[in-house]
Amino acid sequence: MDMPVANPGPGILVEEGSDVPLQGGVFHVSVVTRGRYACFADFHVAWTAVRAFRDPAALGDARLLAWVLLPDRVAWLVQGGEQMPMEKAVSRMKSCSAVQVNKTLFRAGPLWEPGFKARELAPDEDPRAVARRLLVAPLQAGLASELMDYPFWDCVWL
Repeated sequence: MDMPVANPGPGILVEEGSDVPLQGGVFHVSVVTRGRYACFADFHVAWTAVRAFRDPAALGDARLLAWVLLPDRVAWLVQGGEQMPMEKAVSRMKSCSAVQVNKTLFRAGPLWEPGFKARELAPDEDPRAVARRLLVAPLQAGLASELMDYPFWDCVWL
C-alpha cells in the first residue's frame, strides 16, 4: 500500500502538477533555462523576468523571500502559502516569466527546463543563512566583484 508523501525530501526534482503538498514551508528552489540558454545576460530580458517573478498575481499568498537571477538560471527562496503552495507559485512564476520573456525576444516555445529542484529547509535551518548562500552566486560566477554591483537579486532581510 502506497503512503502519501508529506514532504518530498531534500534536493528532489519536483515535476509541475505533482500532488505533493508543499504549502507553508520555506524552500530553496532552482530552475534552469531550456538548454541552459543564457537569455538573462541581456539586461532588458532579465528585468522582464524579474518583473514577472515579483508579480503578486504569480505569487498569490506565497512569499518570495530571496532570489537571484543568473544568465541561464534562477534561484528562489520561497515560502509556500495556504492558497498558493510552493509548487504552484514556482509553476506560475515560470509561466509568467516565459510569456513575458518570449514577447520581449519575439520568440515562442519553452523558456525553462521542465520541473525544478527544490529543497525544504529544516525547521532549525536559518532562512537568512540560506539566502546569504544563494546571493553569492553572481560573485562565484564572476558576474560582479560585489553583490551591490549586480542588479538581479533581492532579499526581504536586506
